[in-house]
Amino acid sequence: MLKIKNLYKKQANSFINNINLMVEKGSLVSIEADREFSNTLIDLILDKEVIGSGEIYIDKINHSDYIHKNKGNIGVIFRDEGFYERFTVEEYMRYYTEIIDSKVNYREIMLKLSLLEIAGKRIKALSYTRRKMLSFAREILKEPELLIFQDPIFDIDKNATEIILKNIEELCNKGAAVLSICSSFKEAMLIGGKVYVLDENGLREAEDKKEEAITSESKEKLEFMHKIEKIPAKIEERILLFDPFEIDYAESESGVSSLNVRGEKFQCMMSLTELEERLRCFGFFRCHRSYIVNLQKVKEVVTWTRNSYSLILGDRGKSSIPLSKGKITELKEILKI
Repeated sequence: MLKIKNLYKKQANSFINNINLMVEKGSLVSIEADREFSNTLIDLILDKEVIGSGEIYIDKINHSDYIHKNKGNIGVIFRDEGFYERFTVEEYMRYYTEIIDSKVNYREIMLKLSLLEIAGKRIKALSYTRRKMLSFAREILKEPELLIFQDPIFDIDKNATEIILKNIEELCNKGAAVLSICSSFKEAMLIGGKVYVLDENGLREAEDKKEEAITSESKEKLEFMHKIEKIPAKIEERILLFDPFEIDYAESESGVSSLNVRGEKFQCMMSLTELEERLRCFGFFRCHRSYIVNLQKVKEVVTWTRNSYSLILGDRGKSSIPLSKGKITELKEILKI
């Protein structure tokens, strides 16, 4: 449904670099991207920005031509939206039903998104979560062939998250192509579908294999281990399985282990000792009693005092991980420094 080919666009604060992406009918794709990248990508898809180079197609038609003729088939929900504040929830839904001449029963949509119970409430009095639900309900009225959803579950409660995810799944089951763009990697993983990461280096799948991380083990042995080794973490009721090379570091706090991936923490059911054993052959190092670090991510070793050291990672937050004095010699031997 949505095809992006060799897309390039340079802005003041963002750089869309040679993106290739396909969102098929009936499928869900989630992208983690910061605010500037997210806004730029959406504007390019909706023909609000001129493409630097590359092509965008919607239903095999150039996106400019498609939007000119079939704009009503695209649903778009932005992170922050304006409303007719004096309308009640039901007045707003009825108003949009009439504007687009929708054949859908708007009250049924309100029921699905828990809005029927507040039908008479004015929009100006709604919480952020309820406004997000109302935006989604409005776009469902279109029965969209393509839905672009910016930060679908940002800053909303567990119950609302469950409702939104359920309705996204229902849209996909009806044949819609859904593209969600999240500022949080954890939220992109939770939403599901095929997950990508978008930054200045381009677009890549979240579980891309990194061949450069292979060290002393033979390639055949590591490839075999790579296929079977996944590290479990938990979000809500879901179990995520991370490729070891995705993990920046693992830590333990008050006896609870967590994995740090792209600046976000995911609770892990394994102890730090168990993680150390599982991750050792993938280039991880127990640098402190409470930390295991992926040495492939280390960019700098800092000496603060004679007894204080840390490792600076090349992740988004330039994480600083403590390095125990007793581990320095071992680390130097591993790194051959």
